[in-house]
Amino acid sequence: MLVNRTPHFTMRARREANRGLDLLDAQLGLNQVNLPEAVRGIELLIRATPSLAFGLLRDPAFVDRFGAALRHLGLRGIAQRLDEVPHSVMAEPIPGPTRGRRHRDELPPEERVDAEGNPLPPLSGF
Repeated sequence: MLVNRTPHFTMRARREANRGLDLLDAQLGLNQVNLPEAVRGIELLIRATPSLAFGLLRDPAFVDRFGAALRHLGLRGIAQRLDEVPHSVMAEPIPGPTRGRRHRDELPPEERVDAEGNPLPPLSGF
């Protein structure tokens, strides 16, 4: 339903996404997932609409049901991926050679100047 109601998908993307979803939907009533068909369904879905596939990777039930097919493609669920990375290294400050200097945002307004001595604009929020 989401695929058919999203206005920015092309007709080709809709057809591929629906084919992929149909292949995956056929696996839901089975005791064991048919690996080649599940892999094909996930590939079609990723090729048609990566954002929709990303949304499914966030769903623990989908990842649990199609885990073998995901592993075959070299993918993991988002929750499993976040468990591997305990914290974001992007949030850590980058050490640099400050040699005791303060950041220019911490300076008083009269000392906040650019390389030519012109005053910098006020900080945001002021």
